Amino acid sequence: MMRYNIKTILVILFSFVAVACTKKTDYKLMTIIGFTNETYGINEKKEAELTVLANSLVTGEILFTTSGELKEGIDFELIDKSFKFNNSMEAKVSVKFLKDISEKSILEFKLLPVEFATLALSKAQIGGEDEEPVIYSFEASKYYMTETADVFVKLSRISEAFKSEIPVMLEVEVDTKESTAIEGKHFSFPNGKRVTIPVSKDKAAIKLKLLKEEKGKDKIVLRLKAPAKNYRPGKFEESSVLVYVTSFENLTGDWKHVTLSTYDYLAMNTEWAGDDPKKLPRNNTANDILRFDNDNLTVSLTGDLKNYFRNTKLVKKGETIEVLMEEPGYPKVNVILVNGRANVPFSAKKIEERQAEMGLRLRIINGKEYLDVTVRDYEPIDFLQNTYDMVKDWGMTPAMQDYPLRYRFERVE
Repeated sequence: MMRYNIKTILVILFSFVAVACTKKTDYKLMTIIGFTNETYGINEKKEAELTVLANSLVTGEILFTTSGELKEGIDFELIDKSFKFNNSMEAKVSVKFLKDISEKSILEFKLLPVEFATLALSKAQIGGEDEEPVIYSFEASKYYMTETADVFVKLSRISEAFKSEIPVMLEVEVDTKESTAIEGKHFSFPNGKRVTIPVSKDKAAIKLKLLKEEKGKDKIVLRLKAPAKNYRPGKFEESSVLVYVTSFENLTGDWKHVTLSTYDYLAMNTEWAGDDPKKLPRNNTANDILRFDNDNLTVSLTGDLKNYFRNTKLVKKGETIEVLMEEPGYPKVNVILVNGRANVPFSAKKIEERQAEMGLRLRIINGKEYLDVTVRDYEPIDFLQNTYDMVKDWGMTPAMQDYPLRYRFERVE
């Protein structure tokens, strides 16, 4: 069975063309409305519920027609006579069946055109063969929140890649029993608890914002609501957001060196300048340790990292968005910026210590806790000399921010 017919796709394309061709002075964002599924089922109470979604808040009423061998008043009863939007993005119609319906029986619905919206998926049916279900899930089981957090929700299928053919809205709810942080007091959803996955995409992010940091109030448990009948929960129907912010107490303890995460990226992107990647400072061992005691950093290093890091008091500067060029998809993440004393030439031959900017980010990988330390404020003399000579006068602060040395450390249990 085709999931969306050619007419539906043409309607969507026409709506975008119509908007694109409108004069700027007459511009008006088109509202697109459509069924969430082509096929809906009947529950154990002999009832069915059809849902239509809009891509923006709308007020209005959409009428529909029914067809098929089933007869109103004999086989079924319409609880609702229209889909009614009241400054909302969702409207439903309930159907009560008056007798047992065979699996082959089909009741078809068709939305009637309206002036306030363009129709996307305008036809649906109750009964008949279900299409393969859409799987909804958080993208990860855990997220960290500094001042903000982006929690991604994702749609997929088992047999093929999923790309949304209509805007699909997903909604989260807070598990107040499992959460220690309180919505409205410790955190908020600045854009609401609903997110729309756009046409041709498979995921989108719900944003959380920290309102107040309080000891012991640092966990938010989120659950996903099922969008429609033909959707099934995936691997991560629940996800936790852990608050890691200003006090540094969550860093407290020892962290052992693992790797230079950006080695391959730097090796590939500095060849143009003639730099030798073999000179990059990554000769370190698991015995190299960073120790945090709140905002105090103590180092125990024997490898290359001893040429940069120093014992220092850390001062938080704020938060920034860092692009992880070394990871698939180049994800954007929130990173805490701190100032601490460092030897900025990153060399044993030259000592020039000053307050330097570093990035800190905690993450969970396969159940283990890691700390990514981003060195972006350095003036190399033993490696990447040609790259530094090229970019130091380009006006960026720090000059090497596009060539970060990102070191990963694992928490010592």
